[in-house]
Amino acid sequence: MAAAWVARQKETSSVSCQDYQPVTRMQVEDRPVTRKQVEDKPVPREQVEDIVMDGHPVPILIQNEETGNFELDEDALEEVLLNPRVADKFVCVLAVAGAFRKGKSFLLDFLLRYMSSQQAEEWLGNVNEPLKGFKWRQGSKRETTGVLIWSEPFIIKKRSGEEIAVILMDTQGTFDIQSSMKDSTTVFALTTMVSSVLVYNLMNNIQEDDLMNLQLFTSYGMLAQEDCDTAHPFQRLHFLVRDWGFPYEVPYGHQGGQKLLDDILMVTEKQHPAHQEVRRDLRKCFRDINCYLMPHPGFKVIQKADFDGRLVDIEEEFVNHLKVLVPRLLAPDNLVKKEIGGQPIKARDLLKFFTLFMEVFKDNDLPEPTTLVEFAAQASSQAALEAGKEYYAETMEALVGGDRPFLKTIQMEAEHTKAKERATQMYLEKNKYGRKNQSVVEKYQTLLHEEIDKMFVKYSQQNEAKNVFKAARTPATLFSVLMFFYLLSGIFGLFGMYSFANVCNLGMGVFLIMLTVWAYVRYSGEYRDAGVYIDELATFLWENVIHPVYQTYMEKHLKEAAEHAAQQAISSSLANGKVKPA
Repeated sequence: MAAAWVARQKETSSVSCQDYQPVTRMQVEDRPVTRKQVEDKPVPREQVEDIVMDGHPVPILIQNEETGNFELDEDALEEVLLNPRVADKFVCVLAVAGAFRKGKSFLLDFLLRYMSSQQAEEWLGNVNEPLKGFKWRQGSKRETTGVLIWSEPFIIKKRSGEEIAVILMDTQGTFDIQSSMKDSTTVFALTTMVSSVLVYNLMNNIQEDDLMNLQLFTSYGMLAQEDCDTAHPFQRLHFLVRDWGFPYEVPYGHQGGQKLLDDILMVTEKQHPAHQEVRRDLRKCFRDINCYLMPHPGFKVIQKADFDGRLVDIEEEFVNHLKVLVPRLLAPDNLVKKEIGGQPIKARDLLKFFTLFMEVFKDNDLPEPTTLVEFAAQASSQAALEAGKEYYAETMEALVGGDRPFLKTIQMEAEHTKAKERATQMYLEKNKYGRKNQSVVEKYQTLLHEEIDKMFVKYSQQNEAKNVFKAARTPATLFSVLMFFYLLSGIFGLFGMYSFANVCNLGMGVFLIMLTVWAYVRYSGEYRDAGVYIDELATFLWENVIHPVYQTYMEKHLKEAAEHAAQQAISSSLANGKVKPA
């Protein structure tokens, strides 16, 4: 399989073309876009304001110059995915993969232009405006290396009102003369595994080798289906055929692309068993598979040395197909959430997904499909763990968070136990990869319990701080001891035992000073260490002297007095409410 992939990619890569690139369109109207329709929609030549783009490309997968291995820049990735604006939103990753020098970055920049215009009708902007965004250039040498994402995810509101974060991903082209097979496979695998919308950028036609390139992931997908309940391990796959040369047989656009795709994915008896298998598995592994046929952008794009992406230099037919392809590809209903094991993940979960993925590909050998399933089990468990933690945090916040009043300790412990059990149940429900990876599931379940216990300590401290009586424990204890010394001093003075009375006066003065210092610390926030020492002394006196004395000599009598008073009140109420006989 690998040899066939290398041969095919080198063959297609020999066709020199500047770095323009198309993206596939998700769903288009059933009516095909014909040449006549294109001619009826000329490209507007009026001057339109330039589109302002926020953000810049961020390299997240970088090749080490010394070792040649790819390394994940976690800091750069965290800066994007943990941004408070998107961290807790579900995420859609739209990525483009394919051979090098086939225009991936070029067309990604049109996606950026559309999103930056906020889906305006005149999103193409000024026809004389150079194309900006992800870096690209003309020629036969590669421009993009590793994997880059746009620094500012786009927030899109779906029809349901839910907001999702859309991340655009640019990738290094596969199998250029500087890359090894493992380099190309790592980039292609990362793109496939982390994307929810994968645009497979091809030149001229869909060849058999293009399908075989996906075999590693279809093999993984079939194992994943056996290991979890999800029907499709991957979301959307878009074949984007560039420079389609046979519009007289199959028209440009979505309808023509779907016809071509259906013919190619048809399973026949004459096909080799491996070719039959990859076709069947593709249908099972991807929830939605589409194809779009794009025309050639024009010879100015190829032959003009200083071509910088201006629409005025691109054929109108190509531009008009852009006007159909891009808006529909980025329509809110077509931007699907990234899922692991059938469960959507948030931007913060995607960070862990990247990290786990790079662990799988850190060795020199390519991973087996079974290894990818284990990786998916870890990623699924991590996402489920975060969901369990989020549920627990929301539950406890509703009980004792913010301005919620103090909750009795026993009741809080009971609620903690219930929330912990429900969080564990949620973790197991969301973690689909458990049938063949029970050890992974149990490992992350243990981690969930440890995280919840740490959170419980934090919420307990937060709750105790609201206990008015506990907050008043220190001054009450100090005042009680002070009064105790005051009474003893009076008693000793009454009987002429002035030495003992003076000692009691000294103790009374010490505790009066401590009470004054404690009040000043609480009021000013200064000398906090002194305040801590006074609190610790007060706690020691309360737990070892005052509270035991209270329990031994007073609690029982007070409880009996309270019960007696309650019984008298009940008896009085019954007597007053008794119906007298006639």
